[in-house]
Amino acid sequence: HKDDEVVLIMNGVQGLADALRKSLKDTRERQEGKAQRGVIQGGRVRIGARSYPFKAVVDCSTEEGTLVWVQLSKGGTAIILGA
Repeated sequence: HKDDEVVLIMNGVQGLADALRKSLKDTRERQEGKAQRGVIQGGRVRIGARSYPFKAVVDCSTEEGTLVWVQLSKGGTAIILGA
């Protein structure tokens, strides 16, 4: 066994859940602060397979189908930085 496998076996299901939670948190933290490309669809910003409510901090079009640059907030809102 590798060291990480032994740790997961020793910690059981709770250890696995903790490891998954940490991985998701780390991923979210890496994405915060990075501008991402999205498109406005159905009154929300779609980035890949996910969609987010949005707020615009610049004067730009927020019509359906508009491509925008956004930054995700900790609360899960897409902040529009530009189009």
